[in-house]
Amino acid sequence: MFARTHGDLHKIRDSIDAVKKLSDRVIGIGPFNIIGLDGLLALLPFPIVSTAYSVLAGGFLLIQGMRAKVSPTTLIVCLVILLIDSGITTVEELTQLIPLAGPFLALLPGAVDFLFQGHLYAAHMIQKDMDKTHYVAGSESAARQSGEHQGHMDDMRATKGKKRLVYLG
Repeated sequence: MFARTHGDLHKIRDSIDAVKKLSDRVIGIGPFNIIGLDGLLALLPFPIVSTAYSVLAGGFLLIQGMRAKVSPTTLIVCLVILLIDSGITTVEELTQLIPLAGPFLALLPGAVDFLFQGHLYAAHMIQKDMDKTHYVAGSESAARQSGEHQGHMDDMRATKGKKRLVYLG
């Protein structure tokens, strides 16, 4: 289930890109691609279709994030974003927790959920977490026994932008 090689990580990244483009980058207005399959399905008179697509695409992104061993914090934030995008929890419901958010949302009722690009945001977060991770083939226990673990930690620290070390094996 989890990625075992750098090739697996590349396939995960490609599949995340595909969902990102399909969900939120199908129709462009000028230089901006703002509506995807997710938004188009929301226009259908059958809301279950849009919700089903959002839940399936969001679930796929979360599974890919787990396979890539992204941080639990990233997965939790992505889950909240995807719940909003799927319509299970609306932006309006969540912003009731934020004082003074109501008047701003009254200006665009329903448009926030239609234009909200949750799959895109979640996909970007997962990919950024992957970019910040230094992946090493093999197991941590074997690296610690052989003394290579400290070398991997040094490689991670020496590589610009890397914050985490994850063993694939």
